[in-house]
Amino acid sequence: MDDNTTNLLEHGIVGTTPVKRVEAIGGATSANQQPPSTTPTIYNVTLTSANTEYSQALPANTREFRFRCRTLFDVRYAYVTGKVAAPTAPYLTLPAGFDYFSDYNNLSSITLYFASSTAGTIVELEVFT
Repeated sequence: MDDNTTNLLEHGIVGTTPVKRVEAIGGATSANQQPPSTTPTIYNVTLTSANTEYSQALPANTREFRFRCRTLFDVRYAYVTGKVAAPTAPYLTLPAGFDYFSDYNNLSSITLYFASSTAGTIVELEVFT
């Protein structure tokens, strides 16, 4: 595995190739285990206009979420408004053909902000609470 692939995996970005997660055995106790996610919700966020910010609020108690671009374009995203349309740092870019995931959370009052330089881009967002 090259340094770029390792860096992407460490930051939760996974390509279209299936990835097997390896969990350590032993060290987990009931004090540090998270309750299982029980409710999946799917959002399709259409970025109708290019370089325009669109948002999706995550439900309270979000345990994990993942998103990808259905239409295979780069997507800019941030956790604060006003960063992705222009774009203005700090923001992140999800490259075309990749997924982003974040797990082992307990989020509330979080909104994701998306933009793309291509009109009509569709972001598929899957949330577990």
